[in-house]
Amino acid sequence: MAGPPPVLRRAARRRRPRTAVRTVHHRRTTVMPRPAAGAVAALCSALLLTSACTGDPVANPRATVSIGFLAPLSGPAATVGADTRRGAELAVKIVNEDLTSIPLPLGPGEGLLRANRTKIRLLTADTAASGTTVAGQVERLVRGRGAVAVAGGYESAVTQAAAARAEALKVPLVNGGSSAASLTERGLDWFFRTGPSDLGYGRVVFSLLKEQRQSEGTAVRRIAVVHTDDQYGSDGSDMIKRLASQVDGDVVADVEVSAGSTDLSGAVEKVRASDPDVVLTLLYTPQALALSDESRAVSYEPPALVAFGGGYADPAFVTTEGRDAEGICSRFAWSADLATHNRAARAVAGLYRATYHRPMNDDAARAFTAVMSLAQAVGEATSLSPADIRSALVNLDVPGRDTIMPWDGVKFDDNHQNIGARGVVEQIQKGGYRLVYPFDVARARLRWPMP
Repeated sequence: MAGPPPVLRRAARRRRPRTAVRTVHHRRTTVMPRPAAGAVAALCSALLLTSACTGDPVANPRATVSIGFLAPLSGPAATVGADTRRGAELAVKIVNEDLTSIPLPLGPGEGLLRANRTKIRLLTADTAASGTTVAGQVERLVRGRGAVAVAGGYESAVTQAAAARAEALKVPLVNGGSSAASLTERGLDWFFRTGPSDLGYGRVVFSLLKEQRQSEGTAVRRIAVVHTDDQYGSDGSDMIKRLASQVDGDVVADVEVSAGSTDLSGAVEKVRASDPDVVLTLLYTPQALALSDESRAVSYEPPALVAFGGGYADPAFVTTEGRDAEGICSRFAWSADLATHNRAARAVAGLYRATYHRPMNDDAARAFTAVMSLAQAVGEATSLSPADIRSALVNLDVPGRDTIMPWDGVKFDDNHQNIGARGVVEQIQKGGYRLVYPFDVARARLRWPMP
């Protein structure tokens, strides 16, 4: 039997279900060759890497990886926080841009060359100088914003809270600005410190006291300690007592003040009554200023004052105190005086001034070094997973010439404390800090007792 005429056959085709017609039409007009499985995998890896949510080591040239940064941008240490933020941002700028004028491993070329030019996105969070706040910020940086690692932190007690949260999240935290020795004595797997601990700083301070006594015959045996009642102050006070006994020193006054108070009237009277040869302090900016105010009010001036950083390293202290700050010493991890003799430090300090219209200081330099060390680990990691970045940090070995610090380099011991870090002592002279110890690299003569 003959089939229907051509017209009826066309009508029959038109009576097929409308969905089938649409499907056929769609396939005819949009069909593309199926990509190879390898191409799909490469595309997925690139997209996932861009969102910093994978451990795939392969990245495209536009890929970015997110790193969190913690700083006290509000509260009593806000000026310090601003300095650390600038230091961190400058490190990221050097990594991401092709800056051949910066003689550091990550200066030339855009991005992390070993990670296929992956660039870093810095996510800054305000700690508000609060342990409770910083714990939430670490959580948000990692779980909410995709950070694969975190850097920064200033106050030791706040950093301790951040380290605990990073430990729970299994994300690396690289700190450069908190010095409490106990931070690297708690057996934490994910916490690393690039800067010296208070024990390291203490050794250089007591070496100064010992050499000053031997070379000048200066009496520096009676020591008064004024410190905050938090981890920074308490750990520091314990360290001073241990080291003092090793150099025939005697702690004649141990004065604790509230980290949240600026009433230091009783503290000054206790110090004066102890008749010290030197006062050692562990105070934040508000307490450092209050101690100076109260000392002036009762006309007391100790023979010498050596600070373990804190508020005395804050540019706001020198600006506020003016001539009254003359002669005060402080330990530092970085020195502008030494930077002139280090090509990398000189270039970075010059870029910092050109970018921010202010000189680089110790807080900025320590934050810069923490972020740069983390960036080098990210670049050397076998993938961008937190676990592989941690492994790269464990194996990191940066020689001193590849840093801006007067250190032997960056290499972590079993407690994740940088064994290459060391401190120097500077003294305020003519309105600025000058390097006075170690004596063999000093750029100014130590004035003792204070003028």
